[in-house]
Amino acid sequence: MTPTLIAAVCLFLSPCAETKAPLGAQLTDLMLPEVVSGKPWRLADKAHGAKATVLAFIDSSCPVCQNHLAGLNKLKLEFEEKGLQLVGINSHPADTLEEAAQHALRAKLNFPVLRDECGVWARKLAVDRLPCVLVLDQGFVVRYRGRIDDQFAPGVARSKPTTRDLLDAVTAVLDNRQVARSWTDTLGCLLTFPAQRPGPVAANAPTWNGEVASIVQRACQDCHRPGEAAPFSLLAHDDAAAWADMIREVINAGRMPPWHADAPAGHFANERILNSKDKATLLSWLDAGCPKGTGSEPKPRSFVEGWRIGQPDKIIKMGKPVNVPAQFLLGLAGMPYQYVPADTVMDEDRWVSEIEVRPQSRAQIHHIIVYIIPEGKKFPDFLRGNSDGIGGGMLSAYVPGDLPVIYPEGQAKKLPKGAKLLFEVHYTPNGTPVTDCSSVGLKFAKGPVKHEVRTRAVMNRRFAIPAGDSNHEVRSSKVFEKGAVIITMSPHMHLRGKDFAFDLTVPGQPTVPLLRVPHYDFNWQETYTLVKPLQVPPGSRIDCLAHFDNSSGNPANPDATKEVRWGDMTWQEMMIGFMDYYVP
Repeated sequence: MTPTLIAAVCLFLSPCAETKAPLGAQLTDLMLPEVVSGKPWRLADKAHGAKATVLAFIDSSCPVCQNHLAGLNKLKLEFEEKGLQLVGINSHPADTLEEAAQHALRAKLNFPVLRDECGVWARKLAVDRLPCVLVLDQGFVVRYRGRIDDQFAPGVARSKPTTRDLLDAVTAVLDNRQVARSWTDTLGCLLTFPAQRPGPVAANAPTWNGEVASIVQRACQDCHRPGEAAPFSLLAHDDAAAWADMIREVINAGRMPPWHADAPAGHFANERILNSKDKATLLSWLDAGCPKGTGSEPKPRSFVEGWRIGQPDKIIKMGKPVNVPAQFLLGLAGMPYQYVPADTVMDEDRWVSEIEVRPQSRAQIHHIIVYIIPEGKKFPDFLRGNSDGIGGGMLSAYVPGDLPVIYPEGQAKKLPKGAKLLFEVHYTPNGTPVTDCSSVGLKFAKGPVKHEVRTRAVMNRRFAIPAGDSNHEVRSSKVFEKGAVIITMSPHMHLRGKDFAFDLTVPGQPTVPLLRVPHYDFNWQETYTLVKPLQVPPGSRIDCLAHFDNSSGNPANPDATKEVRWGDMTWQEMMIGFMDYYVP
């Protein structure tokens, strides 16, 4: 069946826009195909005799949804003998029946998953975001509709939930009690269905084949393509159309493309922003119903499969794989950082001009830092007394959405003879167990190296953020004893990080602002590369200023009731301003 015919069928099957199943609706007629077996699954038969039934609307891409899957597995195991029936329903237009089946097997779901083609049942039951759950009583009457809990949301991953909405509803129905809170707002990714789009397309509406594809190629596809950091692809028209409402939301909210520096256009070489014209074009295209336009799709961008820097001269892997569970400590705490040395020993001094840290299991990795461990030294002992702090041992890092390091001609980092690499990996279990063995790709300088690039950490370890403080200030400073040329800046904090600033003070001169990040986001830790490297004289001081929100008003805060100090774990905090520089 062609996409056009499917859309027509979906429009025919779609309920009226006002059809919003109220609490109390009886769902005895629900019947959908099971994605793995393909056999019909009828609620009245499969859940016959169950004291409570959970309908969990899920998909294969939304990060919020994936983070909740292990919890759904656990709920099924815990309450099945008490009379609970749990079933998943995949309604997302971007997923095919085969993809939904592969996802169910890959995620090792212990409950059946059904395919709701065209989202007919999702719309009947007012499912607007994923995941969304409904709890039915023994007579298949809807008693609860909404979120699972508040542990996960876009940009939020608490160590534990502060609400247990689904669990409370299930226990109430099993005990034949009234559900105290029967309707909650869902927190994940918006759904888009063909019936939600308007009919005739205006003659002057932007089209994908016209100007829209080129904007998406430039602003989105570095991450939104298979094998990269983003959860879904935006390479083709149908990809983008299936995520239309989510695209609109993140553009209007300024969440995408991810860029957090407050700086004039053109100040940073790697800025990712939508100018007002491109933003208006995308929103007009979404308003028009995502028209494809006439002719063939524009020629796709050319990407190097596997490596953005091209084929590396040398690939160094972690010395052993790490098994990442579906959940760590049953989801009660985040997984501690893993420190995995590589087996490779440098047999000679090498100068590295291009570096790409490449995670094998992107969905389960928040960041990777690769350290250079000199011969005969141990981590982190060798960093003590280093004027660059912990930055003095860094080769490079991976964070979602950031770009590989490519130094200009004549600049490079040094890998000394006898050195080994150490991978510090922050894993974020998301419901799917994996075995990870990440790597770093290196390209060596082809010509003479004039400047050795170093990384400096302007940091403060001695702070204590009071419980409930919504704007706690922490400062750090570092003086360049020798003249230096600053290339990049990158702030680093954890989940309570609020804003960050870099300032430069040259002796005898007024302080000059270098970087402002007014809304720091732990999920997007960009490195900001200056278009024009900044030369500073000896005695110049770099000042960093950060604010932390340790209040209950911070939705990402793991625990607003505790004082927070320095620590490696996500639920602790850090305050570091990283800078790449060289001595001229």
